[in-house]
Amino acid sequence: MKNRRVYVLLLTSLLTLASCSTSTSSQEGSSSEASSTATSSTATSSSAASSSENHSVDLPLEAAPTYTEPSVSIHYWRKDGIYTGWDLWLWEIGQNGAAFAFNGKDDWGVVAAYPLSTWTDALTNGLGFLIRQGGDSWTKKDCGGNDLFVDFSINSKDDNDIYNVYLITGDANVYTDTKGGMKGKIQMATFATTSRVALRTNLPMTSYVLKKGEEVLVTNEDAGRVIYKQIDLPAGQKCDFGKGYSVTVTVSNGDVLNSSVSKTLIYSSAEFGDTYNYDGPLGAIYSSESTTFNVWSPSSSSILLKIYGNGTPSTYAGGNDLATTYEMTKGDKGLFSTTVTGDLEGKYYTYVVTNDVYTAKETVDPYAKSCGVNGLRGMIVDFAKTNPTGWEFVSPLQYDRKQLTVYETHVADITSSATWGGTPSKAKLFTGAYEAGTTYTEGTTTVATGFDHIKELGVNAVQLIPVYDQANDETNMSFNWGYNPLNYNCLEGGYSSNPYDGYARIREFKELVQAYNASDINIIMDVVYNHVAGAAGSNFDVLMPGYYFRYTGSMALSNGSGCGNETASENHMMHRFIVDSATFWAQEYRLGGFRFDLMGLHDLDTMAAVATSCKAVNPSICIYGEPWTGGTSTLAAGKAATQSNGNLYSGYGAFNDQMRDALIKGGLNTKETVGWITDATSGIQGSDVNKLVAGIKGTTSASVIIADPDKTVNYVTCHDNYTLYDRAIATGKYTAADGVVLEKMNVLANSVVFTSQGTSFMLAGEEMLRTKGGNNNSYNASYAVNELDYSLLIDHPEMFESYKKMIALKKGLDGLHLAKEAASTLAVTLSADKSTLSYELSDTADNRLYKVLHVNGLGTASTYDLSGYTLYWSTTDGGTKVLTNATPLSQYETLIAYRSL
Repeated sequence: MKNRRVYVLLLTSLLTLASCSTSTSSQEGSSSEASSTATSSTATSSSAASSSENHSVDLPLEAAPTYTEPSVSIHYWRKDGIYTGWDLWLWEIGQNGAAFAFNGKDDWGVVAAYPLSTWTDALTNGLGFLIRQGGDSWTKKDCGGNDLFVDFSINSKDDNDIYNVYLITGDANVYTDTKGGMKGKIQMATFATTSRVALRTNLPMTSYVLKKGEEVLVTNEDAGRVIYKQIDLPAGQKCDFGKGYSVTVTVSNGDVLNSSVSKTLIYSSAEFGDTYNYDGPLGAIYSSESTTFNVWSPSSSSILLKIYGNGTPSTYAGGNDLATTYEMTKGDKGLFSTTVTGDLEGKYYTYVVTNDVYTAKETVDPYAKSCGVNGLRGMIVDFAKTNPTGWEFVSPLQYDRKQLTVYETHVADITSSATWGGTPSKAKLFTGAYEAGTTYTEGTTTVATGFDHIKELGVNAVQLIPVYDQANDETNMSFNWGYNPLNYNCLEGGYSSNPYDGYARIREFKELVQAYNASDINIIMDVVYNHVAGAAGSNFDVLMPGYYFRYTGSMALSNGSGCGNETASENHMMHRFIVDSATFWAQEYRLGGFRFDLMGLHDLDTMAAVATSCKAVNPSICIYGEPWTGGTSTLAAGKAATQSNGNLYSGYGAFNDQMRDALIKGGLNTKETVGWITDATSGIQGSDVNKLVAGIKGTTSASVIIADPDKTVNYVTCHDNYTLYDRAIATGKYTAADGVVLEKMNVLANSVVFTSQGTSFMLAGEEMLRTKGGNNNSYNASYAVNELDYSLLIDHPEMFESYKKMIALKKGLDGLHLAKEAASTLAVTLSADKSTLSYELSDTADNRLYKVLHVNGLGTASTYDLSGYTLYWSTTDGGTKVLTNATPLSQYETLIAYRSL
């Protein structure tokens, strides 16, 4: 998601993650973007909030609107009375989030009052929200900074059909009234060990009963008026993982409370693993004679299989809910299974699940490999019918990962601009992303666009921002990066020509892969296994409540993603799912690699297993990820695939944000800070020298311990944060009037990247001085903000030529593909004034020695002895510069020359 992708929840949460219900960020987004989910609290309201200070409101608001239907009113109080710039990011659990303004005021403070019909089914699914400032820039968050929730299960509507909640600045609680009347609530009921239950309430307990199913295990009529209690199972008993446990508690105000008992904390126990870890086939196993359905759900008492004739519910035009239902049989390891005879190819299916948390809840199989519209029904696929003509000749191109030039783009960005010039009906779709022959003409100049532009640029890998099924409205797509996973093994229907047909998305994506493959370009897939759009109600949680996600000590969802939840890759079946899913994509779609979002949230063993399994499919598959988290994770630091454990990576690599920061001070640095390229006055300082030199060698500095070019991805920009043009403008040191300098800075930055060891990576559009209008987190900004504007190619032709030359060199010069030992001996020299970097690279194929010189804005009157060399390219003079024993070097120049060895 982000570059240190830190959904730092109290600050710039959208930094990584890119991340959520609607996005993510390296920013990708934050829980908000992700329609996340967590546990809201109810407590006595603060006396401060009832003082006269709460009447001060600096916004020109009247009384909040009322409605003739049930509504929700979120009341927010600030002691300083300053509400300007504050709003709500609000989402229905499992759906996209959106901004909502405060539209009224009252004696408490400001109010956001909206009818429940604003959402699909808020009462059933729940509402999550965040208090934020700064709009889509997310400069601040209040009330704890975490996801908050309207808990309709304990919140009663008033006489006006309004569900009220009250918030106090700096207070993470969600209050149900202003008077201090507190309703009882079980805050935690979980197995702490296989023989002990931990119970916590918000009011003192007077009595409790613990049951297994309907069997009473423990009764205590005098609980001692405590709010925390450990309850031991009867002597000799341990948790029966196949049964549901519940508690009934009476608290001091007389409320009688009921809750199921979570087994989350003991799912990692040896007893559970020995009994339930399952490694057999899962999903819909199709043949023309019959289909077998296998789904893992140890905690469920009943699962029904529903087979539909189409993938469209009756809530959509042309849809229907006619289905045939089959009872599934529970067997060993918690596996439910049934076999349906006959040819079910092209039909759709769901599971109806009952356990101690969900009753008759319909959900999609996590192993479904295609979906109907909006991912509401899985599809039974005969993949033999999805292959385009000639698919048998498609195979991933076997590139050394150190010669890769990765071009990161969103499917829609390629074609969403009016300057694309392709078939209008294919814009923003898979089919448009591989349409050939598109151009843009201005005056007498014509340039290639879209697919042809990418081919002309010469990259050998294209990384697509997520294309799996997302929590989007596929019938009315709005721009979204896609860091809001819904169904991991299905393609996003919003990018297909027909989102109602589960086959269309498969065929069209395969055609895309085939077209790029024929042009010597591998497709790399951006995957986001670290969190889902919303944990509550997700297929993982319905099938096995509490198993697939991490939790804090108080049993709240751990939020290391900044998107409200994080998956528990260390648990066997989540580990297995990630490995199975990546392997499926690699094999069925013949991919060249994967980019793992917030890889630091995955454990080292899972990442190693992914690499091993996928390399069995494609020996040169390139796997890399963001070696950081988007917040605080409960995964043990020593087990996480973070930068600090980079020496333990096996078969995969990570982004080198150190080199990026040395060059441009991107990521989490303040926008005013400058790096070696953007600082034209003081030169590179301190540890940045080591970071820059290490990056050129394909490593990171010693303190981070990634010392292998096969594990390093060098870059300066990605979808998160600013483009290079916007980053320079954001420093305040440059304006649009400095266009020539900004162009040279841009080219220099990526020239360093493309003449470094390891994998080289660039953001689409940098080759034409792309701008997003200063937007540094465009996860849902608009198509217009994110589009590739091909008219810029006409404005900046020299840039494009320089990029082509750098990319060609990176691909073809074996001196840029050095292994760890050779790269470590590469001599990189920095001039005395720190303006010039120089080093030599050997090309064994052509028996040449290449000299590489990079000069930043301090290089005013320097010369270099290049007598006997032939010019390869100068980014400021193209192929025309004359080389002598006193060759002048220009500011912001990369010069590359060669001679025979």
